[in-house]
Amino acid sequence: MRTIGIKQKLQEIGVDPDSVVMGDFDYIGEFTAKRDRKPNDQNYKKYGCFYRSNYERGILIYHLIRQHNLTSFLEIGFGRGYATFCAARAFYDAGVIGKITTIDPELNETYIKALKTVFPEDWFRNIEFVKARSQDALAQINQSYDLVYIDGDHSYEGTKLDWLGTKDKWNKFLLFDDYHLPGKDDPGIQCSQLIDEIDDWSKELIIMDRRMFFDDRQFSDDKINYGQVLLSKAETNVGRNDW
Repeated sequence: MRTIGIKQKLQEIGVDPDSVVMGDFDYIGEFTAKRDRKPNDQNYKKYGCFYRSNYERGILIYHLIRQHNLTSFLEIGFGRGYATFCAARAFYDAGVIGKITTIDPELNETYIKALKTVFPEDWFRNIEFVKARSQDALAQINQSYDLVYIDGDHSYEGTKLDWLGTKDKWNKFLLFDDYHLPGKDDPGIQCSQLIDEIDDWSKELIIMDRRMFFDDRQFSDDKINYGQVLLSKAETNVGRNDW
């Protein structure tokens, strides 16, 4: 599996990183992805309470949709909605009536209603919110999607169930959240164990967390030992120089 940085990946799919309108993703993240530090965190005093954790994933999703003319997006794990609304904006900006299905057993209707006061109504028109366990919902889905994003249960078994439920449901791209290289140990995040078992020539680890947005940790690229793994169909990889 090759490793590539988010800026290099954007260039590979035909996007100049300097052309990305960072404020668009910062705005979406402000309501759906911003994280806070605890007062006992040393960076709380030094840099502040809030930080932007991997907003770059939205940049990638947005530009995969735009550059490859995708029309459908399936997400396992809505969370607070950052990826869903980056996808919704991509379809809206492209003038495409895209289909978005997002699945999460903890979907909060009050929270979603509040977001309708923040984001344009047009972004919501084609979003299907499914409150269910992913394995139950996926069993009822008989169509395929251009882009599938797996960001649900991060245990090995949970990731495996989501992979088995979607491996025949993606047309162009499948993206896994939270792949950890050796040295970044977190017993609750076991996605890499399952991803390593997938035999797919196109697998690539994209290093992205705070590589475009400000990183107050001041980490260099080589210090980031985690990222997201993208699988691609052959026809979408015309820009790759390693196949």
